[in-house]
Amino acid sequence: MSPTVTAIVVVVVGVVLLGIIWAAVSIMKGARSGVSAGSDLAPKAEDQLRPILVDFHVRGDEAEIHYGVPLAEGELDDHLRDLLCYDASLVLHEKKARGLPVAQVTRATVFARRGGEAVQVGTREFEEPGVIPEIVAPELVPHASVAGYDPLAHLGEQDLDVQPGVADRATKEGLAPFLDEISIAKSVEARLRAAGIDPTDVSLQDLSLSLLRIAGYEMVVGRAGVATADSGTAEVYMARKAGVEALVVIVPHAEGEHPELLERDVNAFVIEVAQTNPHRALLITDKFGPYLVYEKERSDPRCRFITRERLQAFVDSFAMQ
Repeated sequence: MSPTVTAIVVVVVGVVLLGIIWAAVSIMKGARSGVSAGSDLAPKAEDQLRPILVDFHVRGDEAEIHYGVPLAEGELDDHLRDLLCYDASLVLHEKKARGLPVAQVTRATVFARRGGEAVQVGTREFEEPGVIPEIVAPELVPHASVAGYDPLAHLGEQDLDVQPGVADRATKEGLAPFLDEISIAKSVEARLRAAGIDPTDVSLQDLSLSLLRIAGYEMVVGRAGVATADSGTAEVYMARKAGVEALVVIVPHAEGEHPELLERDVNAFVIEVAQTNPHRALLITDKFGPYLVYEKERSDPRCRFITRERLQAFVDSFAMQ
């Protein structure tokens, strides 16, 4: 065999050996990562927005789990209790997976906040120390965990009326707070409170964004503080879920502003939609809607104007059965 042929054979054999070694190392890494993943039995949280955990500690055989969740006065809502107790089980699984000492825990007590004070909302007993039972996630926002469910599409199926001249209902003192004119379903209220939002004292922006987040949308800031026609400001976002993108523009009413959405703001929104080219587009405002919005929605079915007289239907769409 010539030296040239011998060199070629050596090179080929070396390449083959390197390939075998690389494959073996990859298999071993995969096995180790598989064991690691299998040992982490903590269930995954399906919702993007979870209750705000502010404190966790173990005293003897009891784990105390504190959430920064504002409670309403009176009796605790069952939806909210179920949500917090479910999330508490996730917290315990996560703590256990990270090696924290919870092996002796036989009871978990869950707390929320009312008027700055901790309030016990539920207790869970374990049959065996450190063995955390699985709890089925409560469906506090119906359909939210269903792949492809889109409350914005559901909203588009509704017949949302806008009556011309409705802005005349505004008093000389201006518009009443929009929260005075809408009601929030208990299941949605519970999810808002779990996210740290007090639905009795929330801005239009925080309410809108929280509703979209609890329904599984990822909210990305586009432009903040965009000037409107009446010297106010608008916030521009992109909501994303299951491959669908929705442009969201929020135009809150400010004291002293005209109570009706101005034509220039309507047209500016339509231009934004044309430039961004999303699957859907929402303009959310607590101003009244001019009749012009009908024409714009007919011209471009992607557009939806959630004006003051439509806010209730918008909120209801996140709790629709």
